[in-house]
Amino acid sequence: MTAVSKSTLLPASVREAFAPSVTYLNAASYGLLPRAVAAEVTAAEQERVRGEFDIPAVDAIVDACRASFGRLTGFDGSQVAIGSQVSQLVGLIAESLPDTASVVLPENEFTSVIWPFLARPGLRVRTVPFEDLADAVRPGDDLVAAAVVQSADGRVADIPAVVAAARACGARVLFDVSQAAGWLPVHDSGADFVVSVGYKWLLGPKGSAYLAGTPEALDTLRPLAAGWYAGGDPWQSVYDAPLRLATGARRLDVAPTWPAFRGQRVAFDLIESVGIDAIHRHDVALANRLRAGLGLPEGDSAVVSLAVAPGTIDRLRAAAVIGSMRAGRLRLACHLYNTEDDVDRALEALT
Repeated sequence: MTAVSKSTLLPASVREAFAPSVTYLNAASYGLLPRAVAAEVTAAEQERVRGEFDIPAVDAIVDACRASFGRLTGFDGSQVAIGSQVSQLVGLIAESLPDTASVVLPENEFTSVIWPFLARPGLRVRTVPFEDLADAVRPGDDLVAAAVVQSADGRVADIPAVVAAARACGARVLFDVSQAAGWLPVHDSGADFVVSVGYKWLLGPKGSAYLAGTPEALDTLRPLAAGWYAGGDPWQSVYDAPLRLATGARRLDVAPTWPAFRGQRVAFDLIESVGIDAIHRHDVALANRLRAGLGLPEGDSAVVSLAVAPGTIDRLRAAAVIGSMRAGRLRLACHLYNTEDDVDRALEALT
């Protein structure tokens, strides 16, 4: 077994924040909920049971989540809008494009990234191999959109090359960081728009999502689901005309799912206290331990994808090793709560 340098792994105290009962290697589907996050969500719902939940108090929590997501992705909190689904946020961008705009996307991209553009009449959508994305951008293209880490197999985009190619052709860039934020440093991607969910590598409950953008890019978006939470002063502009939207990204908000954001704030605190660079080293080191045990070359992703015989996922599940099947291949994902022992148990079940 290839040894992993202890200097690349996180201390045992990080693992103590979690309580898995299985060998969980499935962060690409959903991240384990930290104990403290689960406690916060439970507390929020118990407050509702007692009639003591304070709705306006969630506003400060949402703003704290905006700020945390902004720090992770290189944007100010004022440049972050909230939602609940990535497809809803990508839809805002798709609907903002002029008729006949040209959009370049990777082949086999996750549908929440590609379908909003396909569903918008009038756009010229072109798909190209993921590894050729930068080379495929050409003059006349208006937007390049891609998941930085591919959902199906964990391949990592060449972020600088994609952004440089788009800039050279006058195109904007949208990156979905749902499979990247929380383990891969993405704070200086150079993208015009960034979207993500919170329930995967960011360790939050399901129900929070984020859209960040430059002021120039955000100005092109129209609040298609404008509601009370998009108001300049939501508690004062909650009734009647005229339209009184917030400025900046907040005008694109939809009302938050209360317990999701309560829990997400706690999850962000944990992620930031450990540090993305440290999590990145840990996750990739464990993924490479897994690759070495399977006879695969080293990689740069926390996600390992491999062809397996039929029934392999059932054999893993019987051994209490949790992964997933995507695009006909086994997908295993290592995150900050995993250890060398987790990887070795998975290898034993596989080999």
